[in-house]
Amino acid sequence: MLTWPTLPPANVEGIGITVAAVLTLAVLSAAFGSNRVSRLAFAVLVGAAVGYASTVAWWLVLWPRVMRVVRDPLREWPLILWFALGLLLLVRGLGAAPGISSVPLAFLVGVGVALAAAGAALGTGLPLAVTPWPGYGADVQQPWARALNTLLVAVGTAGVLLRFAYTARRSESRPGRLWGALARGWGRIGYIFILVAFGALFAAAIISLVGVLASRLEFLLIDWLLVVRG
Repeated sequence: MLTWPTLPPANVEGIGITVAAVLTLAVLSAAFGSNRVSRLAFAVLVGAAVGYASTVAWWLVLWPRVMRVVRDPLREWPLILWFALGLLLLVRGLGAAPGISSVPLAFLVGVGVALAAAGAALGTGLPLAVTPWPGYGADVQQPWARALNTLLVAVGTAGVLLRFAYTARRSESRPGRLWGALARGWGRIGYIFILVAFGALFAAAIISLVGVLASRLEFLLIDWLLVVRG
C-alpha cells in the first residue's frame, strides 16, 4: 500500500534531495509555458555545467600541461604552440585581430573534417564495401540478406548525395539530360531515406525524453516524498 508523503530528514543528504526536487519542479514548470522560475532553473543548470566543465578542463587538461612546460620547456615546446593557438582562439571571441585568430579555427575545422572523412571511409564505407564478399559476416547473416542490406545502403547513400548535388552543370546533350533525370529521380529516393532517418532519430529522442521524465517523476515520488509501496 502507499504511505503518506513525507519529506526527507533535515540532514545534508535530505537537503540535497530537496534542492534537486525543487529544481526538477522548476524545470518541469516550463511545460506549462516559459516563466521566471523555469528560466532561473535553466540558468542555474547551465551555470553549474559550465563551471564544472571549466574546472575539469583546467585541473585535468590545462594545468598538468602548463606544469610540463614549466619543468621542461625545450622538450615540451609543441605544447607552447598549442597554447598559442588556444589564446588566438580566445582573442577571436573578444573580437580582436580576426585575421590572425582565424588560424586556430581553420586548424580545428581542417582536423575535424579530416577525422570525420577518415572515420566515415574506414569505419563505415570500407566495412560496407566488403560485406557482400564471401566469408565476411557469414555467421551473422545469410548471403542474400547481406547483399540486400548492402544494396539498400548503397542506394540510400548515393541518393542522399545526389539530393544535395546542386553544383552539377546543366547540359543540353542527350547523355546530360539522361544523367540529370537520373540524378533527380535518385535524389528523390535519397530524400525518402533522409525522412526515414530523421523520423527514427526523432522517435529515439522522444523515447529517451519519456524515459528521463519517468525517472524524474520516480525521483520526486520515491526519493523526495518517500511515497513507497509496502
